[in-house]
Amino acid sequence: MGDNKENTIEESFAILEDIIGQMEEGDVSLDQSFALYKAGMEELQNANAKIDQTKKAVMALNKEGQLEIFEGDE
Repeated sequence: MGDNKENTIEESFAILEDIIGQMEEGDVSLDQSFALYKAGMEELQNANAKIDQTKKAVMALNKEGQLEIFEGDE
């Protein structure tokens, strides 16, 4: 938490679970709670951005030349 490397979606969710666990313990100060909340919101934004990037990566052009979700061969 707090480093500048870009996490995978799975790593982001693991970090978020850890933050939630720390906050649920109840033995953190108000200042620590605010810091954990801020870190959690930043990680959530990073995860959402990564999910959006992934969604865009699986877009494909249909026969009309419009983008649509790639569903593969079914």
